[in-house]
Amino acid sequence: MAKKPKQPKVAQAPIVRKTAKFETDPTIKGGPISWRFSHADRAGPFAWTCFDDAGVMADVLSHLTSVEGLSEHDLIKGGSHPIEVYKLAKPARDRLEELQHDDLDSLFSLRMTGKRRIFCIHHGNIMRVLWYDPEHQVCPAALKHT
Repeated sequence: MAKKPKQPKVAQAPIVRKTAKFETDPTIKGGPISWRFSHADRAGPFAWTCFDDAGVMADVLSHLTSVEGLSEHDLIKGGSHPIEVYKLAKPARDRLEELQHDDLDSLFSLRMTGKRRIFCIHHGNIMRVLWYDPEHQVCPAALKHT
C-alpha cells in the first residue's frame, strides 16, 4: 500500500508585501548598473595599483558609489560612453591583448572629470572595472579647432 505524500500544514497562506523594484532582467542592458572588480588590471600602464594618494582612491570609489544604480542611459547623459577598441591608444590595445581581452569590440568610458576616466567591460547591467585613466591616455581625444 502506497503512502500519501506529506503536505505541510499552515494556518493561512503567507501574505506577500514586497514587490520587485526593477522588472528588468539583470542580464539585459537598461537596468541599474553595478560594479565588479574581478577584472581590474593590477599591472600595466592603467593599473589600479597606480594610486599614490589614498585621497585619490577615495575620490574614485566615491564617484563609483555615487553613480551605482544609475542606468547606462543615465551614465551616457552624464558624458560617459562606449568606445570601440580600435579607437584606443596602441598601449591600451596591447594591454587588452596581454589580458586576453582582445576579443572585445568596445569598452565603456566612465567620465569622472574633464580628463579622468574609468574604463569598464560592460555586460548587461554589470560594469567590470578594468582601468583607471587619470590623464585621458587610454583614448586621447583629438583637439578641437586644430
